[in-house]
Amino acid sequence: MKKTRKPSLVALCVLLVACGFTVRDCGLTARDFVMVSENGFDPVDNAQDGNLYPWSMEYFVPDGADDGYLYVGTGSNIANIVPAVIGVLTGEGGLEAASLMSPEIRRYRPEYGAKAWERVFDYRDVDPESLTIGFRFMTTYRAISDGVNYVYAATMGADPALWRSATGEPGEWESVGSIGGAGSALGSIRWMSEHGGILYICVTPGLEAETPGGAIWATDGATFWPVVEDGFGNPDNSGVYSLASYGGWLYAGTMNYATGYEVWKLEGPGDDGTTPVQVVAGGGPDPRNEGAMTMYVFDGKLYVGSGIGYGYNPLSGNGFKGCDLIRLEETGAWETIVGPNSRSGYDSGFGCFTNAYLWWMEEHDGWLYASTYDMATSLSMLAPYIKEIIELIEELSSGGYKQASALDRVMHAGGDLYKSPDGVTWQPVFIDGLGDPGNWGIRTMKSVGDYLYLGMGNPFDGLEVWRGRSLVGRL
Repeated sequence: MKKTRKPSLVALCVLLVACGFTVRDCGLTARDFVMVSENGFDPVDNAQDGNLYPWSMEYFVPDGADDGYLYVGTGSNIANIVPAVIGVLTGEGGLEAASLMSPEIRRYRPEYGAKAWERVFDYRDVDPESLTIGFRFMTTYRAISDGVNYVYAATMGADPALWRSATGEPGEWESVGSIGGAGSALGSIRWMSEHGGILYICVTPGLEAETPGGAIWATDGATFWPVVEDGFGNPDNSGVYSLASYGGWLYAGTMNYATGYEVWKLEGPGDDGTTPVQVVAGGGPDPRNEGAMTMYVFDGKLYVGSGIGYGYNPLSGNGFKGCDLIRLEETGAWETIVGPNSRSGYDSGFGCFTNAYLWWMEEHDGWLYASTYDMATSLSMLAPYIKEIIELIEELSSGGYKQASALDRVMHAGGDLYKSPDGVTWQPVFIDGLGDPGNWGIRTMKSVGDYLYLGMGNPFDGLEVWRGRSLVGRL
């Protein structure tokens, strides 16, 4: 029998391109991703600090440098947030009662090894008794006050603070002040966005804050001033969650347990006395959409993804409903892309109610990627305690959460990643945390050159960082 030779990868690509097909037409697949970190960065530090969430991710090139590094800020021992919240709500404790661990910032150094991450900032070094639990957001900003390009890192904890560095090097980070009110349990700077040359910072106040509602501050790199201090005048807005510069306006999304998130726009820069304009109310397509979790501008339109606190929010009773995605025009008109009666045909949560958060969006190689937090992992953890379904599951392994139960597999536990070439037509990249149900969500993403980096939240074994490269990038 005559043997048939398989065409080489290069020859196949040449043939496809000749036929008018490009790699961009496909986007990334699950097979394109490889893990580029140890769990929690390294076993010793993960055991000490519980590096469970890659809460923030940014690529930074300092002035005078030809290349930069990818930076990741951690959320430490996130499992302690829930008991701390319960303690505050019941009056039986506070943030100081939780077993909190110090967060850190690492940067990727592949020249030292495929999974090498250098520690550049450890909060323990500046305040070993700090009630700070994570670096919630990172961004770059060229301050108009001095013309220097900085990487900014914002925290969550008792005293939300802002740090920055002009180099990203260890020992070269400076505090630029606290924002949001000292002593406010679990206050958080959730988002930063440049608009009109000014850096805007949105704040979710803590559970013990004297002034609830959420705020937006602005800085030119030297001076800070408040822009919004009262949650846009709605006492049910419990925080400002997301920001985006779009169409000459600064857009802001809120958290609202009572009637659903709101989206407002402000003129800027500085917004000295201008009146914010509401463009979305009532959680968009569903009042159970409590938070405008993430915003992203893609192909000339603004996308807003929703979420429900914890997947099931005991404060509101909302839960067991998937996230929705809307997109806005510059006119203020909006439409549902994922959710009830959507353009894409996908119901809430991309058709899965356990996709509680649309956690991040990122453009890479012309495609829009959207990631989720999948509460199926949490629900699966309850399975051994529910008599009616105990026979459906297998014994979880004692060494962590690597052994997927039958319920995990049925519910496709683990964070999902979806992709779209046009913002309307969506398809899954993977729906199972890249094979590990412990990876219950893709908390953040960053496109850097040929690679799309994913930051996986894993509360069992420690965070993971993966990266995917297109076929073109591998030739």
